[in-house]
This record gives sequence, structure tokens and C-alpha cells, in this order.
Amino acid sequence: MKRYVKLLTTLLAGAFLATACYEDKGNYDYSTTGDDILVYRMDTMKNVRLTWSYDEEIVIEPGYRILHDRVSESDLAYEWSIDGEVVSEERILEIDPLRVGRHAGSFTVIDTGREIRYSTIFTLVITSSFAEGWFILSDDGGQSLLSYINLIDATTPGELVRDVYGDVNGEALGSDPRKIRLVSYDGQTPTYEWEVLQGSGSVSIDQATIMKVFDINTEFIGGAAPEGFVPVDGFQRDGGSILLSEDGKVYQRDFSFYNDYPVAHSGKYGTTPVYFDGGMEIALMNGFDHFTNKSYGHIPFALLYDRQNNRLLSVYGFNVKGNIASEFGTFRAVRIPESSAVQPGDTDPESGLAFPDVAALGDYTVEAMGARVTYATVGVATNATNILLLKGKTDGKYYLLSFDYKMNSETSVAIALNWFRAMPEVEGFGAESLFEVCVAGIETVFFTAGTNNNTLYAYDLVAGTVTAVYTAPGQITALRPGVVDVPSTFAAFAKTVYKDRMLLGTESGQLVLLDISEEAVTAGSTPAIATFSGLGKVVDMDFYVAKNPYCYFGF
Repeated sequence: MKRYVKLLTTLLAGAFLATACYEDKGNYDYSTTGDDILVYRMDTMKNVRLTWSYDEEIVIEPGYRILHDRVSESDLAYEWSIDGEVVSEERILEIDPLRVGRHAGSFTVIDTGREIRYSTIFTLVITSSFAEGWFILSDDGGQSLLSYINLIDATTPGELVRDVYGDVNGEALGSDPRKIRLVSYDGQTPTYEWEVLQGSGSVSIDQATIMKVFDINTEFIGGAAPEGFVPVDGFQRDGGSILLSEDGKVYQRDFSFYNDYPVAHSGKYGTTPVYFDGGMEIALMNGFDHFTNKSYGHIPFALLYDRQNNRLLSVYGFNVKGNIASEFGTFRAVRIPESSAVQPGDTDPESGLAFPDVAALGDYTVEAMGARVTYATVGVATNATNILLLKGKTDGKYYLLSFDYKMNSETSVAIALNWFRAMPEVEGFGAESLFEVCVAGIETVFFTAGTNNNTLYAYDLVAGTVTAVYTAPGQITALRPGVVDVPSTFAAFAKTVYKDRMLLGTESGQLVLLDISEEAVTAGSTPAIATFSGLGKVVDMDFYVAKNPYCYFGF
């Protein structure tokens, strides 16, 4: 851990205040016992440092002055208290780093001969170093590890902070890591939390401080998750959230509201899984949780693949400003409206393939899901162009299906089939391959293949061309693009730095930050900007950048 030592000097100039009130006229020959020592009020002095980083040792030299010669320095004792606990009895405070947040402190000078105490209070602020950057979830010898790479500026990565969760919380994260995801509670002051989903020890973590908020398994009715529950994904909206277990079961909760805003963690998940007509066993989710302003441009649904019935479902999650009349968590089958220009069974004019029915996929199974997004600047009218990787049951080959899904309200849903084509055949593409749709910006799908799944490919959806753009130092196990470009004038409300960056993780614990700009991809190479190592198998990653409080992109 870094050690930042900065001894703070005593009074130079400025305001001060003794514990006993008096008028300072420049004459320090006081006759009243108790006015013999002046302790400076530290939070009014510019040269006293009361804000420290979470990883700094705290060293403070206090300011005080003996005002009368009847008091000797040798008769003095000292006491430092933080949050009501005495932490030091030395003149200079030297303590280990504190947890992120605000801490109430006091410094007391004790005249032991007269048993008189002279005190001042102060607020010690411990700041977070996690404002913007990448969070990496890895499996390090069977233990989960959450690490962090900060951003220096819009294009420059900083250093890797390994085991940032353990560093802040002083405990192990858990084991069997599955996913890290950012959730938003759109209260009057929006707050953000990371959810680390894993086989053992799933937790919610405050985004700003990385301090544990809750054990997710305790957020069920009765305080315990159902037997066999292993969370692997989720969907969050104003009105509530759902969690997906690896056994295909979905659990749901609703939030309470105060002044039209949801109260974070106010609802509990039910221990009985959600049931939809015909039953369901969910294998994949593609949820667009919180896209822009609470009143504008939500994509208020998650798309789910039901492997039991080989169909697509959606969960409706629209809720604006706590309008509880808008029902949260309405599950429905995804069907193409009869009025749609293209119907299942129609032939794609480009590929000559017949469109499958998303409500009954028949000869195809869904292997991966991604989407591109556009949205309106007013009202809740947002499009998600879903791009699904399908696999033929009979020929074992892979296909891509694109369709638009727009939800204006619970009863206003528009679905349009776009195209259906064969996935380009690349050696080594299979079950271990990763599939990442470039959410906005260039129309590109990134995927992995090769003999050891160590090659990154870029598939240009417009030109139909495939290019190998990077060879990794080991098997690629995780991909995550940075903040995407928002294709709208509303983007002025949101930072879109790192839109041309992708972080790649490997089985052997390396991280590579790649340039995935249109220029780089077109040239046939995504150069490495920075590399990191020593993390164990990289399982999942996500990116956070602070935005306008009413504008956050999450998926």
C-alpha cells in the first residue's frame, strides 16, 4: 500500500477557536484557569489537511499554543478520537488508512496537572479513487478478486489496483465469480452500486466507496436465498429488479416509494421463482437497465431466452418517477405483430434464408445476445436493435438474427425483423467463443476464435467482412467495450470517453486495453494501448464513468 506522509505544521495564520469562548485582544496573560492553552479549530485552517485518499496513511500534526507560563509542555497529554473511539495518545496522529467516507474526529490537549481538557472537533474526509475506470472480476486460485484500473484522462489508463474490494473492506470477496454489473437507484439523488454475482458470497458494493452494502443472498424474504440459487445476471429498473439464477429461475422484487422515488433495497426478492405461461428456464438475458433521464429514453425491458420452450420472452420494467401505476416485472412472450411488414417464414432478400419465429425458434437455439441502440430525446420511445447468435439444430452452423424492439409503454410494443444471415465461418469458432456487439458507433460485432480462442475478430455488419484484428497472449475469457458513443443530440448530457476502447482479459490473468476505433478496425488491427497482469482467470469486466446525474448508460 502506498504511504503518503505529510506532516502538517502548526498555526501560520487564519481563523481559530478555543474550546472556551473569549475575545482575543492580543493579550495572552489570562487570569482565568482554563484559558491557558489554545487549540486551533483544524477545519478552518487552510494548512491542515483533513481530506485523504482511501489508501493513504494519515499523519496530522495539530496546532495548539500554550498561552500562560504556568503550563509546561512536559505536563501535557494528548488524545485523538475518530468516530467516538480513541485511536492515539501521541502528539502527532499517525494511523492506518480509514474507510472511505466522512469521519467525526476530535483532538484534545490535556493539562494533566490541573486536569483540564482543551479540545477541537473536525471532520476527516476519506475520498474514493474509483470515480472513473474499469472494474475487473477474476478467479485467482478459486477465490474471487475485484480489481480496478483508474482513468488519468479521457484516453489514458492509470495503474492497476489489485484486490480493491479486499483493500477497502478488509475481507475476502468470495468464490466462484460469475458477473459484475452496475445497477442504478434513480432516486432524487441517483446512486450506483456494483453487484458481484458469484457462487459463494454475492454482494452489492457502493460504487463510490467500494464498501459492501449488502450480501445479495440476504435480500430475500426470510433473509436467505432459495436452495440452489447462484446468480448469474439481473435487470434493474426504478420500480424493482429481477435476478437470474444459473438453474434458469428468475426472482423478482418491487421497491417502496417515497416522494415519487424508489427506496433502494426497500423490497425483498420472493423465494418462489417467477412463472410464465408454459413455464420457463432462462438461459440468457440482454437487459437495458437505465439508459438516460428518468423521464426520457428508457429501454425499459430485458430480453430473455427461454431454453425450455426455445422462445424469447421480455420482462417489462417501465416506471417513471415512481409512478406505481406502471406495473413492474410484467413477463410476456415476444411476438411479431401481424401488421409487421416482415413475418416469420418470409425470406430475407439478401441471404435467401427464412426468418425464424422469435416466439418459437424451431430449428434454432440462441447462443448469445447483443444489441445496438438508438433513442428519442423526448418521451419514452427507444429502439434496441437486437443481434442474436443462433445455432442450427440440424446443421450445427451459426446464424445471426437482427430485429428491432421498441417499447413506448406496457401496451405499446413494436417489433420489426431486419435481417437473417449465416455467421461467417471462422476456424475455431464455437461454444467457448465470445460474442460482443458494438453497442453504438461503428456497426461491428467482435468475437473470438482460433485454436486456443486467442484471436479477436471484427465482423463489419455493413460490408459483411471479417478481419482478425488482435492475437492475445492466451485464451480470451472476457471482453468489454468502454463507454459508447450515444447517437443523439442528447449525448451532450453524457460523457462518452473511451468509446473507442475495449478491455480484453485472458485465462492466465492478463489484461489488454485495445484501440477499437473505426480507423483501427478498418486498417485491420486493434493496437494494444496498455497491458496488465497478475489477476488469475479474468471472468468479467465493466466500465464506469461519471455522467450527468440523469444520464447513465448501462447494459
